[in-house]
Amino acid sequence: MGQSKLLRELRERTQAISQSSKEFWQSPHLPCGVPKGVIVELLGNARTEWLIELFKLHPEAYIFWCEENPRINPTALHQRGLELSRIKFINLTKNFQQPLRLALESQFYPFVVAPNKFSDTKIFQRLHLLAEKTKSTLFLLAEKKFTSAWPISLQLDINFSDETYHIAIHRQKYGREV
Repeated sequence: MGQSKLLRELRERTQAISQSSKEFWQSPHLPCGVPKGVIVELLGNARTEWLIELFKLHPEAYIFWCEENPRINPTALHQRGLELSRIKFINLTKNFQQPLRLALESQFYPFVVAPNKFSDTKIFQRLHLLAEKTKSTLFLLAEKKFTSAWPISLQLDINFSDETYHIAIHRQKYGREV
């Protein structure tokens, strides 16, 4: 057997193992679900509303929500059916890496939400390894465009119009077909 054929076969086997062992969160308006233990980057005018619906589907999970400028209103979350005792709100002006790392390492928060203020691939790689180890899903809220960093496993552009969600998958490393 040639070396290239052997490498191709090993890659196929390891990819099949990693895809079959991935667990998924049931998610609204996204039949393929959201993988656990990955970084998900969200873009679009309905990303927060979609996250709220996702969190409502999993009432047992705790949420770590980190923001730069307080944009989310806890009263609005409560009115939409989220129990506020499940959510830890953190407001920071800089250095998001440390609190995110601590939240992931604690293994207490299956859902971690933060703005995407990172540009260094090494930071994404560290966060990805921590998320994978703890099976926490890290949601990064992008502002204008998606990041090209390879450790981000799922990128969703979520918009709301005509009373329906329109979800475009920009990148999907793991998972089932939509």
